[in-house]
Amino acid sequence: MKIAICQTNNVPLQKESLEIYFRYVEKDSVVVFGEYVFDLFLSELQKTSKDMIAQLSMQKLELLQSMARDYRVVIVAPLITTDEKNKLYKQIVVIDSKKTQFYMQQCLIEYEHWNERKFFDNPKNKRLKTPLVFEYKGMRIGVIFGFEIHFDALWLKLKEENVDMVIMPTASALQSNERWEMLCRMRAFCNGCALLRVNRVGRSTLEKHNIEFYGESFFVTPNGNLMTKMRDSDEILCLEIQKEQIVNEAKEWGFRTFKSIKGKKK
Repeated sequence: MKIAICQTNNVPLQKESLEIYFRYVEKDSVVVFGEYVFDLFLSELQKTSKDMIAQLSMQKLELLQSMARDYRVVIVAPLITTDEKNKLYKQIVVIDSKKTQFYMQQCLIEYEHWNERKFFDNPKNKRLKTPLVFEYKGMRIGVIFGFEIHFDALWLKLKEENVDMVIMPTASALQSNERWEMLCRMRAFCNGCALLRVNRVGRSTLEKHNIEFYGESFFVTPNGNLMTKMRDSDEILCLEIQKEQIVNEAKEWGFRTFKSIKGKKK
């Protein structure tokens, strides 16, 4: 299976701007973008009217759908979507030439300086649901948001779904990359799956402080090894992933299919 990692800054809502990336991508690839690539960052969204966000939301979705049809690819991208009441939802879309699937982020950042849960209208589920899992080229692929890497319950559900790979878009900044590498390698290893983390680049502000998204997207094998790692610039990396290699590595430790042993009742 072919994967194109599009590590980008904020992309203008124009067909010509998107075609710069897609012209380098082979047909039948899975094309992945980071968080807040097709939307303003949180601090900028908070200053924008919901009417404007709603107006642009449908345009973004239609443009990506046309790209998927024209270039015969599957697109995985975080988007801010709206409903008829102009409520705002943070979702990941998975778009192919025939259909569009949505995953609603369940665990959102809730810090004083970076509070997505307060701003977005995503449901506050008491129990976490299984993330979106889709099949492509014989691979079972799960999608989650970057912040959701911290929650064991979601990873247990992904393990129960026997996923071969997890795609995780992020918008990471503030010198956190070493921690992200450790987390991603641990999750891939313990779940016996590959993990693709796609981080954006560029600059924005957070509580009046300038921040820089450092990129450094990477692919982790089920052995917890970094197979490839990008730099801190706007670039595209195309990979070819073999399911057989993922399955064989997962079998070495057997964590994906490990059966817990229950003690006998006394």
